[in-house]
Amino acid sequence: MLDKFFIIVTMVTANPELGTDLFAFEKPYDSREICVKTLELDPNKYFTAAYHNFRGKLKPDKAYCISGELLKQVFEGNIVSSDT
Repeated sequence: MLDKFFIIVTMVTANPELGTDLFAFEKPYDSREICVKTLELDPNKYFTAAYHNFRGKLKPDKAYCISGELLKQVFEGNIVSSDT
């Protein structure tokens, strides 16, 4: 699955310096192009699902297609900010 691509939605958070909440969808896509085309067809579908996942407490901000490898790093907490 690390060679696949996944749709994620980042959420607006009150304290972005503490990190950003996100919702990752389970369905893998074989290429970034297919993932992006799917997302572009109905972005509101993904924003709505993320909004409901957080029970309306957080608002969706942006949606992206990321690699399975990057998604794994995010979930393992191995992402280093480039802001430093």
